[in-house]
Amino acid sequence: MTAAAAFRAELLKLRKRPGVWILLATMAGTVLLFGYVLFYLLVTQLPDADLQGLDPSAVLDSLRPSELPVQVLGMVAGLGGAIGLILGGLAVGSEYGWRTTKTMTTQGPRRLPLMLGRMLAVLIVCMLLAVMAFVGGIAGTALVSLLEPGDTSVPEAADLITAFGVAVLTISVWCALGACLATLFRSTAWAIGIGLLYSLAVESIIGILPMAGNIGDIVGRALIGNNVAALVAAAAPQSAATFGGPAVDIAAGQAAAVLLAYITAAIGIATVVFIRRDIAT
Repeated sequence: MTAAAAFRAELLKLRKRPGVWILLATMAGTVLLFGYVLFYLLVTQLPDADLQGLDPSAVLDSLRPSELPVQVLGMVAGLGGAIGLILGGLAVGSEYGWRTTKTMTTQGPRRLPLMLGRMLAVLIVCMLLAVMAFVGGIAGTALVSLLEPGDTSVPEAADLITAFGVAVLTISVWCALGACLATLFRSTAWAIGIGLLYSLAVESIIGILPMAGNIGDIVGRALIGNNVAALVAAAAPQSAATFGGPAVDIAAGQAAAVLLAYITAAIGIATVVFIRRDIAT
């Protein structure tokens, strides 16, 4: 069986898996609820004294259609990575939990085409997750425009395309990490647990630790979160004011190269381990 056939088989499995559909709905719901509904309720329902200096009109302006790339990218950078991580863990780790890996490797295609087909299929789902993030954003901005009539100008097509590319890259890097961890630990739970611990705790702790000189600069430039934030800030400069920018100054090209390196390394490690290791379960 070729990589193309493995790709079609893996894509079919992902399409039939309820967890994938739940993640797609969760992505849209996350952007809608936390990126729009929560902000709207915050500035319209709370007294001005409780807004801690927030300008309600400025917040409402950020929820307009013209600011769609900014708002969606801010949410993808903040919460979309966790969804991508879960996708990677489920796509690879579930096979070990179901004890189907041994059957596939003994009766199905060779391991390299199998892994390549699987990763390509997961990349398609990453792109769908990015699409669903924008679906949630469109629904949110439409709701806000209905409740608070105002500017309805749409963003430039180039801005939307750039934002979509950044969203796909952001989701993909965390998804690749989840797939790599699932392969290393042969477990969905361990992959998601360790991945979330790293993304939510380790990167945050390292990011605030005082590191002098070149060491601190090198570490800061190597963190996934800082590189994602740099790309988001480059694609949507206004996002830094709302969601925060990177802790260190990173050029967009360098940030993209670092994230692609993470994806390549994660997939490469997972593939080598999968090919060389004996499948006992």
